[in-house]
Amino acid sequence: MVNIVICENDKNDQEFVKDKVVEILDDLDIEYEIKVYNSGDDLLEGYDKYTDIILLDIQMDGLDGMETARKIREFDDNVEIIFITSFVEYALEGYEVNAYRYLLKPVKDENLRTSLINCLNDRNFVKRSIVIKEGDTRIKISLKDIMYIEIQGNDITVHTLKDTYRTKGTMSNFETEINSDMFVRCHKSYLVNLEYIKSIKRYTSILVNDEEVPLSRNKYKEIKDRFFEMIEDKLC
Repeated sequence: MVNIVICENDKNDQEFVKDKVVEILDDLDIEYEIKVYNSGDDLLEGYDKYTDIILLDIQMDGLDGMETARKIREFDDNVEIIFITSFVEYALEGYEVNAYRYLLKPVKDENLRTSLINCLNDRNFVKRSIVIKEGDTRIKISLKDIMYIEIQGNDITVHTLKDTYRTKGTMSNFETEINSDMFVRCHKSYLVNLEYIKSIKRYTSILVNDEEVPLSRNKYKEIKDRFFEMIEDKLC
């Protein structure tokens, strides 16, 4: 179970963030508990040592979010802090409290989703494997080992670093089962793991490790953008 705290003194922002967090966690099928506080003082008074992630507003009456984070770091080095702010200049101060991310107001749905899922991945809360049925055998496959998945009719082929597995199903069901931002549909018949993309050939194909996978023309921009976003995240 993941324990999340939202500390935000603006009621509208508070409700928006809470609703989106619930939506994301429900989509990921993760058990969770969410606590909401209106001020830094209230958060510190009710702080739970098992807290995993704090979504923390910086501009608050009384004790502001940055000072609240400093006090939390005096007794908790492990909790992840995602700041919510209207001012990007606070980013430099965040280094001293080891902030995970900054979300600028007004908070965008996609930015909140990406930051929270990445944080959950780093904390190992997101699903790490799937189970497929190959003939009469059930096989557990680690998501990090899957390079790409292809479908022909109802025949699914899962290409991993070491082996190839064949099963039955639909690509949409596989996408739902995997439920990971690291996988993206590059073609109606192919789902690729961004981690294994070596190069992207404009409008035609993707090199996944040493294997060429077709790329739909209308998917080129999405794949390119997602690929470079992943690289930027790793460099940050």
